[in-house]
Parts: sequence; C-alpha cells; structure tokens
Amino acid sequence: MSLASLIERHAPTLAAAAEANRTRTFFAHWPEPPSGKIYGETASADGEAAFKAQLNTPFTRLLQGATPDAVGEEQSPYGFDLGITYPYTDVDTLVLRANHAKLTWATLTPLERASILVEALERASKHFFEIGFATQHTTGQGFVMAFQASGPHAFDRALEAVSVALEAQTSSTDAVTWTKPMGKISVTIEKSYVIRPKGINLVIGCSTFPVWNTVPGMFAGLATGNPVIVKSHPGATYPIAIVIAEVQRALADVGVDPHVIQLAADTVGAPIGLDLVRHHEVRIIDYTGGPVFGATVEREALPLGKTVYTEKAGVNCVVVESVKDANAAFDNIAFALSLYSGQMCTAPQNIFVPATGVKVADGTVLAPADVARLLAERIDALVHNEKAGPGTLGAIQNERTADRVGEALDLGFEIIRPSAFVQQPGFDQARSISPLVLWAPVDRADVYEREWFGPVAFMVVTESFDDAVERVAASVRAHGALTTLVYTTDERKQDAAAEALVDAGAPVAFNFDSFVWVNQSAAFSDYHGAGANPAGNATFADIQFVTGRYNVIGIRKQA
Repeated sequence: MSLASLIERHAPTLAAAAEANRTRTFFAHWPEPPSGKIYGETASADGEAAFKAQLNTPFTRLLQGATPDAVGEEQSPYGFDLGITYPYTDVDTLVLRANHAKLTWATLTPLERASILVEALERASKHFFEIGFATQHTTGQGFVMAFQASGPHAFDRALEAVSVALEAQTSSTDAVTWTKPMGKISVTIEKSYVIRPKGINLVIGCSTFPVWNTVPGMFAGLATGNPVIVKSHPGATYPIAIVIAEVQRALADVGVDPHVIQLAADTVGAPIGLDLVRHHEVRIIDYTGGPVFGATVEREALPLGKTVYTEKAGVNCVVVESVKDANAAFDNIAFALSLYSGQMCTAPQNIFVPATGVKVADGTVLAPADVARLLAERIDALVHNEKAGPGTLGAIQNERTADRVGEALDLGFEIIRPSAFVQQPGFDQARSISPLVLWAPVDRADVYEREWFGPVAFMVVTESFDDAVERVAASVRAHGALTTLVYTTDERKQDAAAEALVDAGAPVAFNFDSFVWVNQSAAFSDYHGAGANPAGNATFADIQFVTGRYNVIGIRKQA
C-alpha cells in the first residue's frame, strides 16, 4: 500500500480527531462495548482462541531481529502461568537498530507518519479481544475493563497523541520567502524550517495498564519522528507486544524499517530499564509506574539533558460536605474505590468528612458514623452482586499489593469495612479481595498521606469543609495526585475548592453521582495528569507532551 493511499484513507479519521482535540466534546473512534454486533459475532471467541493458542509458546509475531535468547515470566493473577516467551535483545543492539531505522522514518512528513500510525492502530484494533484476554491475565483486570482499557480507550489515547503531534508539527509553514523593506531597497531571504527529532524515545511500561499507559508516549514519540523502544514490565508484556507487532507490520508494508519500534523484554532478576535510561543515545523517556523507580529515572536522566515524561503516583482524595442524593453519591464513590481493586493511579484513597456531618438535599444530616456505614453498605452491595462484583474488582496484579491490606490492618485503626476474599467464577486460585476501609485519626497524616496502592482506603474526620480542602491541597503539593473529588451543593464552596485544588496543581471533579467515575479519563476531552504536582510531569495529551520530542531548526539562504 502506498503512502498516498494511506493518507487518503485515514484523512477523515485524523480530521475528526483534530476537531475533537480542539472542541473537547465527546469523541470515540473505537466503540467501547465488547459487542459482537460491533466487532463481529465470532470476535470474542476468536480472540479467546488466539489467547489460548499463545499460552506456553514463544511470541513470534515481532519483526525484530532473531535472537537465541528468550525471556518470559508472566503469571495470571487468576492463578496460572502464561508460559509465553519473548525475544531478548541486549541494549546496544536495540540502540543500534533504532538508530539505523530512524534514518528513513525522520525523513517522512508528519502527515505521512501520522497516516502510517493510524493504519497500524486500525490493524491492531482487529485484535482487541485477544488484547483484552491478555490484559486480563497479566494485570488482573476484569475482562470488560481489560478490553476497554487496553483496547478502545487506549487506542483513542494513541490517536489523540498522533493528532496533537500532527497539529503541532504542521501549525506553521515549513518554508517562506522573507522580504524586509529597508528604505529604497529590500532584502530577501529564503527560509525553511526542519523538524529534527531528538533521538531514541524509551517508553517504560507498567504492570497494571500495559497498553493504556504505554501508547500515548509510544505514539507521540513515533509521530514526531523518533524511533521508540518499549521496555515492557516483565509481568505484563503480552498485551503491548501484540500492538508493537502490528505497528511493525504496518511499517514494513510501506517500506519502512520495522525497527522504528522495538520491544525490549527483560526479567525482574535481570532488568535492563536503567541501562536504557543511561544510554547516551536515548534522548526521550516516558515512564509510568511507582514513585521510587520514577525518581531514579529522573535522577539519572535529567542531569544528562534528556526529556523525561513521568506519571508516577499520588494520593487521591475525596471531600464530602453535602450531596443531592446520598445513595447515588456513595454508590459512585464505592464503585470508584472498588474498580480494579484500587489498582489505578486515579483511584481515590482518602475520604474527608466534616465533623458536622454531610448535608443531604432532603434536609437530613449524616453524621460521620452514618457516612461510614453508608459507604460500607454501598461497597457491600457492589461486591456481593454476583454479576457485577467479581468483574469490577478483578484480581490483584502483584502479591505485594495484596500484602498491603495486612499492613494496613496492623495499624490498629478502627475498621469501617473489612476486606475479604472474593470468588472469581472459573478461577478458584484468583488473588481477589474486596476493599478495606479504615478510620484514620486526622493527626495521622503520616499514614494516610502515603500512597496505599490497592484495595485500601481511609476515612478522615476534619473540623470543617474548608479544613478538609486545605488538607487535600497540602497533600497534593507534598505528595501529588492524579484526581480529586469534591461533593458540595454550595456553589461558593465549589468555587473555593476549585481555586485551592487547581492552584495546588490537581484536577478536580464535583458531585459525581452517575455513570462517570473519577477514575476515568476520556481521550480528546480530559487531560490525564496535570503535570503540575509530584504525581508526574506528563499530561495525556497536551501540546507539551509532543513538542518536547523534537526541535525546529531554521535554514536561511540569501535570495
């Protein structure tokens, strides 16, 4: 297929994405329901069959040089080993191949690159169901969430990054005849502007969202002309490997070296992430994961002048002062706490309630004890729902996350809602537990201002609404946050809270009580991550997310 035909084929998609980025209204290129009516009546069965066929065999779909070595240590949180191996490539070879591949990739126009990448996404979307099963059994997400998060939602984020990159690179002319009047004479200079990619873009993936958190940086790097190396998490390689393989094939089909994008697989015992971070040819780094290693990446890379985009972790908080409908509000909070067992960088952890209680629109006031009881009831109603509960909770990706529940119990805090094992139908060995909610004394900020990644939450009673907002703002400044959620029907208090929390550098949501949850971030509309607090400096996908990956260099010729 020629580049011209790809440009023509995908022009409507790129135009629609650009318009959505400008207007911020709802737009989804790929439908989110895992429906046979949308994706084909046999799509789910075919995807499951592909998943099962891949188990206990080498992953051979990648178009990157053969290697005698293979690695693989993925284990399903639902209780079995995947047994898949991936080609192992040393750092120097990865870099050598990337540098060779960039020679042609960087010479393509931004539109040509964008069109190839949209083609790659369309091809990879044919594997949404296999990607869903692969995500479920590497991360522990329930299948529907795994399908959506690693499929349509992730691909929309990738398209968003491509669209923003294309807009940024084409926002001004690439050549001009410049004439300066100088009295009776004038001077004319022919000027042109060259976009020069910065170099190899390393993307370090995480274990809980191996596609959603990887593709924004991956596609932003590619769209701006850089070769990309994806260092996947050893526990969650399969889902992103499928995507990378399809991108490589799309590149090869138009005569581009597929090593423009490479998978770097390693093991927990022999990691190569830091070696890649330190390599002098790696000039851009995208990192998603825990704050400890994230700080190491920054400490190693920033003094070397590398561009670093991070999404680490923070402490997300909820303030509840007044609500229109108590059951609806706490249903929303309960779901946000329970979704994927709190293993989301956007999941709430701390719930602040004024000592005077929570006012309800019907005139009743819920004392803090009543609020705690209501929250526990709403969590129970979800968890014990045989149809919705297990899939919403999913399984715990890492044993250390499950162990954190025991650490929280050792604090000796009063229990609002105990955690318990949850049966996952068809998977008796699944590592699945329901949320633990504890009372936390207001003076124990040393505990609740620490991130307790996983199914652990704290309720804290404060003097007042203003006191709660001040504490959340201080927590954001000190520890970061990806989300904040505030319930108040008082518009003056909404304005004050918005000012305080935005000033602290965190996005804020108000009065969510329907079928949108604070955990969620919509491509083309929500900027994921403010980039303005210690939780990370990246925003999916604002203009800075792409412009830091290239430079514009001028050429002037005397006419």
